[in-house]
Amino acid sequence: MMMWHAVAGDVWQGRDDRCESPSALRLFQTIECLNAWQPEHADGKTVLLGFCSDEGVRRNQGRTGAAAAPPVLRRALANTAAHAAPRPLLDGGDFSYSGNDLEQGQNGFAAAVTEIHRHGGRTLVLGGGHETAFAHGKGLFDAFPHRRIRIINFDPHLDLRRADRATSGTPFAQLAALARAQGREFAYTCIGVSRAANTAALLDDAAALGVEMIWDTDVHWGNAAALTARLAQLCADSDLIYLTIDLDVLPAAQMPAVSAPAALGIPLELLLHLLRPIVQSGKTCAADVVEFNPQYDDAGNAARTAARLLWQLWQDWR
Repeated sequence: MMMWHAVAGDVWQGRDDRCESPSALRLFQTIECLNAWQPEHADGKTVLLGFCSDEGVRRNQGRTGAAAAPPVLRRALANTAAHAAPRPLLDGGDFSYSGNDLEQGQNGFAAAVTEIHRHGGRTLVLGGGHETAFAHGKGLFDAFPHRRIRIINFDPHLDLRRADRATSGTPFAQLAALARAQGREFAYTCIGVSRAANTAALLDDAAALGVEMIWDTDVHWGNAAALTARLAQLCADSDLIYLTIDLDVLPAAQMPAVSAPAALGIPLELLLHLLRPIVQSGKTCAADVVEFNPQYDDAGNAARTAARLLWQLWQDWR
C-alpha cells in the first residue's frame, strides 16, 4: 500500500528573530504545509515532497538508511533564512510504501508527481535512494507526454544497471525503457561520471543509449566556463529539464553520509555554480536530491551541506 504522511509538527522549528524586525524570518516561519493530500494547492508553488525509500539501495547492495532522510533534511532546512524566492515553498508531505514493494511505491509516487504538475506546481523531492529518480521521472513523463524532457544527473554513477527488478542503480535504464515504450526520446546527461566507479559494460550501455557523459576529472574550475556554456545549451535545446542530484557527487570529505562516498567528486561551491544556469534557464520543472543517509552523519554537518544545496536550488529556481 502506498502511504502519504503529513509532516510532523515538530519538524519545522527554529530560531525566532522577529524581535529584531518583522522581516527577520526563517523558513520554518514562512513555509506552508499540507495537512491532507491536496495537489490542487500546488499551483504556482515549488512543492517539497519526500520519498521515504531505500529498498533500492538494499537491492543494490548499498548502505541502507536513506529512507529516514526527508524529515532530517527538513529540520536542517527549517532554520535557514526565508528570503523572497520566485515561487513560495509548499511542503507536500512524504510518501512511503509497505514492506519491500518498491515497484508499487515508485508507481504511487509517480502518480503523485503527475498530479502536482497537472495542477501547476513543480516538484523538489527529497530522497530516499536514487530509486527515487525512476518514480520522479515517470511522473514527469506522464505529466508531459508531448514535451522533450532532458534529464541532467549530477552523479559519479550512471545508474544504468541491468537487473531483474528495480534498484537504486537502475533508474535511468528504467526511464530509457519507458521512453522507448512511449515513443519518446531518452535525453540523458550525466555530469561527474567516475570512470573508476562504472564498469565497461555500463559505459557500453551508455554509449548505445546516446548518453552524454562528462567525467569527474573534467569538472573543475579551469573548465567551468565551458561547462556552464554546455549546460546552457542543453537547456536551450530542451522543452523541460529534470534535474537529479545524487549527493555522492560531492567529495567524501563534504558528504560522507551516503551509500557510496566519492573519492574525487565535485566540490559544493563548484556544484552550486554549475547548477545555476540550469535552474535559472526557465526550463527546469523538477529537481531531486537523493541518497542522504542520516546514519552516517553523527555531527549533522552533512545534513547542513545538503540543506544548503536545497536552499540554493529553491532560491535560484526561475
